[in-house]
Amino acid sequence: MKNFTGFLIRQQRLQRGMSQEELSRGICAVSYLSKIEQGIGNPSPAILQQLLETLGISYNKNEDQLSQAQANLDSYFDKYFHSETAERETTYLKLHQQEMENSELHLSWHLFNLFSLIQKYGKNAPVCHQEVAYLARFFDYMETEQLFLYYVGSGLVESDDQLEKLRLAETIRPTSFVKQSIAEIYYTKRQFMDAIRAADRAYEAAAEEGSLPILLWSSYLLGACYANFNDLAFMLRYYKRAKELSRGYDASISSLIDYNIGSAYLEHSRYGEAAPYFISSLKNNDQNPEQVFLTYQKLSMCYFEQGYDSLGLHYLQDASGLRSDNMPAIYDQLLYWMNLHYVQSERASAEYESVLKELYQSNEESLGEGYRRLFAEFLITYYTTQRKYKDALALKTEYAYV
Repeated sequence: MKNFTGFLIRQQRLQRGMSQEELSRGICAVSYLSKIEQGIGNPSPAILQQLLETLGISYNKNEDQLSQAQANLDSYFDKYFHSETAERETTYLKLHQQEMENSELHLSWHLFNLFSLIQKYGKNAPVCHQEVAYLARFFDYMETEQLFLYYVGSGLVESDDQLEKLRLAETIRPTSFVKQSIAEIYYTKRQFMDAIRAADRAYEAAAEEGSLPILLWSSYLLGACYANFNDLAFMLRYYKRAKELSRGYDASISSLIDYNIGSAYLEHSRYGEAAPYFISSLKNNDQNPEQVFLTYQKLSMCYFEQGYDSLGLHYLQDASGLRSDNMPAIYDQLLYWMNLHYVQSERASAEYESVLKELYQSNEESLGEGYRRLFAEFLITYYTTQRKYKDALALKTEYAYV
């Protein structure tokens, strides 16, 4: 890495909106300041002190304090990449922000801050993009480990070049975490074959590293990929492997897997096989109300489709009872469609088509692609019964398995 004092001077100057001419006035030539900031100058302590005083900062050289801060940074990232909580380290690092920013650990603190922001606000939060942009200005000052963290952190933040950044991180350290992150991006892009290949590589690396979280999540992702390919045999193979890995680790994952297996069976009209998985997924008492709402709604469908109308109505009422203003508005349409389809049996009306199309075209993330396929199936049935064969064919082409 280049001379870090020069980096700190440049960072503070830019932060204050000062030009090189303003900062160097009465201290040194502009060209000499430029060399200092580039890390190629060798200024005297007197010049450095004058520059720092002009910027109003005190450079922290306390070795004991910096050593403790570095230990907390190392511990934080070790826990992050092993999916462990790091509350103690996070509290320490935030408490000592100013001392670290005015020291050789400036970049390391901002790398920590990037990962912390991702955890707190999500991968597409504006503050995460702002921190990536801030770090990018000082790319040339980063050491190898900092480059790795920069590529991983910026690769986790949603952008057009996520995959490129994660692949660069992989060239530095081909860890299972990086490989799994690549697999997850392929999955969100619906590039399922690429996701499968990347998840397989992540699983192999995790087995070598002994990383249980990545063994678990790569298996889960493989199950989800095969579910999207409508390959129930391979879906079950990998979901069951993920369930075994989750035993004694995280009950919520097992419930999520049960829900996904039930959803896959439901999409294939295998209602009798779907219902037990939905019931099993409800054993986790820590599920959020939205997840329980969707589970009740799907259970209701399973029982209505099998002719158990009283059970279907029971779970439909349970779902209605959970509905709240905090949930997506599209859930009201979901309940309305259920009533039209199963309770009122109005399956040939224009209102029925309108509601079903709204559900099919919804971009509500919590409904997911599985719901969209499900609504496509009901729309195809509607179009066929109404002799709208072109509309039915268009949907059959998009979802060939139906």
